[in-house]
Amino acid sequence: MKIHTTTHRTARREGKPLKTFKLRWEETLRDPHTGQPERTADGAIRKRSRSETYPTFDAADARRREIENQRAATGTVVGREAKLEPFGTFAAAWLDSLTGMVKARTLAEYGRLYRTYVAPEFGTRPIGSVTTADARRFRAGLVKRGLARSTVKQVFDVFRRVLDVALTDGAIPANPAASVPNLRRSATGDDEPFTPHPLSGDQVGAVAESIRARVPLYGLVVLFLAYTGLRAAELAGLEIRDVTLETPSPSISVRRTKRKVRGGWETGTPKSRKSRRVVPLDGWLADDLRAYLDTHARADEPTAPLFPARYGRNAVGMLRKVAEAPDTFNWAAPLEPGTFYAHYLMPAFAAAGLPVSTPARSEEDGTEVAAVRGVRLHDLRHTFAVLSLTSGAHYMQVSKWLGHESFVTTLTIYGDYIPEDEGGKAVPLARPSAPAPTPTAAPNGNVIAFRRRSAG
Repeated sequence: MKIHTTTHRTARREGKPLKTFKLRWEETLRDPHTGQPERTADGAIRKRSRSETYPTFDAADARRREIENQRAATGTVVGREAKLEPFGTFAAAWLDSLTGMVKARTLAEYGRLYRTYVAPEFGTRPIGSVTTADARRFRAGLVKRGLARSTVKQVFDVFRRVLDVALTDGAIPANPAASVPNLRRSATGDDEPFTPHPLSGDQVGAVAESIRARVPLYGLVVLFLAYTGLRAAELAGLEIRDVTLETPSPSISVRRTKRKVRGGWETGTPKSRKSRRVVPLDGWLADDLRAYLDTHARADEPTAPLFPARYGRNAVGMLRKVAEAPDTFNWAAPLEPGTFYAHYLMPAFAAAGLPVSTPARSEEDGTEVAAVRGVRLHDLRHTFAVLSLTSGAHYMQVSKWLGHESFVTTLTIYGDYIPEDEGGKAVPLARPSAPAPTPTAAPNGNVIAFRRRSAG
């Protein structure tokens, strides 16, 4: 890091040529998305030259010492230099700081939201150039794209947290996203962020039968989800050892989750501590599971998936070359909920006359068709809750079966389905009446009432 003196003979101060002092140094170029050093084709780290000009040597030298001291003390770039660092550098620092602090799938989701929505807009921009107006425009753009309210909130929260890191490191004087107010609902209330679509018992039966006609086993999966209330990742995480079919208390133990990731499956823990739970099975559902396990190819292996995935058409075609009647199920891999929803549940919902989610689109005549939020796989979980409450189960017990962290969550979502004798107004209140006047005691015969004489 050097200070160079430049003499400007055309510019003068007190009759003498004007001198300025330029501080020059090099810094490493970093990828805006990961924060890692960029490299050339031969593997060398790419650098760029930086310079700042000061009117006096003392000012330039003070700035030089400041930069060197900051790097030596913290290993980070702060102050005036930090304002020119790309937004992506601080994003990488934030994501790295979360390692081991949040679940792997949560960290992966933060990274996806950043790469998909934030990085294209701000990844290469100097952190000091981001203004409150930019923050407002960014969120407004997310809303105009037709994203769900929850997605807009999550993306903007990622954006805000990266700026918090820059604020903590001293790169910016204030977080420009902090003054942006929370996203409000429209005056009509048409943009409610959450609307459950619980199915009736007849609708569940129709959907299950529609799928059963194609793949009998997956018809059982529909019934299982609608009458246990498990989340999608909890379904994928079920193994043979989690099933207890001994009478009189057959049940399912929820102990793990599984999610499809590149190259395989990621095993995790349920959503919260109370999500580790035991869910009772109705007798008829336990009977169906017993009959199914008699046909399960790996029923004697405790860690085998309870519900298997299916091979794709290409895989089945290759298997036919080595076997006359190949099994279309992959008993080593769990059922992938996303594939199950797209290939089986959506067609069955449509066949049963239930609304199916569709994205916003534009017709050829220019007409804009709004997005439709239809029935989802998660609505089978809502179905279990509503069927249980309307059949007389206490809401606190239903909350435990659902694995909610607090029964307040259960009340918030399903309060309208709780019967009157469990908290509703079962009988009218009586009209209040004024108390009758207290009667005056009759005087005794041997008591003479005296009247006080007035003075004067």
